[in-house]
Amino acid sequence: MLNELQRDLLTELVNVYVGQAASMLSEMVQQKIDLSIPKVELVSTNEVNPEDHRFNIFFSEGHLITSSLKFGHEFSGKAILMFPADQAKILVNTCLGELTSEIIDTDAKSLMDTDLDVLKEISNVILNAIIGEFGNFLGLRLEYALPDIELISVAKGDKTTFLQNEVHILILQTSFSLAETNIRGAIVIALSMDSISSLLRKIDELLEETHG
Repeated sequence: MLNELQRDLLTELVNVYVGQAASMLSEMVQQKIDLSIPKVELVSTNEVNPEDHRFNIFFSEGHLITSSLKFGHEFSGKAILMFPADQAKILVNTCLGELTSEIIDTDAKSLMDTDLDVLKEISNVILNAIIGEFGNFLGLRLEYALPDIELISVAKGDKTTFLQNEVHILILQTSFSLAETNIRGAIVIALSMDSISSLLRKIDELLEETHG
């Protein structure tokens, strides 16, 4: 759905947004955090194919930790930050300064309430930064609630729950880098068709101003 110019501009915008979030997270955990979005995709959920490596995280067998945030009104949808359980645990331990060379137990039961609280704080900063800046970009005031944390069990080949409805989603492949540790995850933003139209219209206006 995105042409090359639209994708490049959207990728540039979201990297600015997550850069601001990374600065806030760095202050919170008192260590340098780099957060980048190497690629942005806008697809319909019925286009998400388990054979396509871009969508591996949605079909990874095991547990996913997701933190979701609903927003509205004129620009409405749901933003979700997700990590495989092992990556979520590494992220929490690193943020808390509890680095270890041992193999981390990735069973869902190994994630304690304090771990989920840390993940909720991280997702609150990141998702609010991205959605809030989208609102500023569109000149709209958005309303949103605190994120909800959920543990999802994914069987081999199954789609994760939020992919089972036919909606359009922005997929932001996410890379955390802190304390020489790289952590992979994804940010998914499910949008209504009206919201997608508003976003693409604004992007096209900016491209027209830039390229004429």
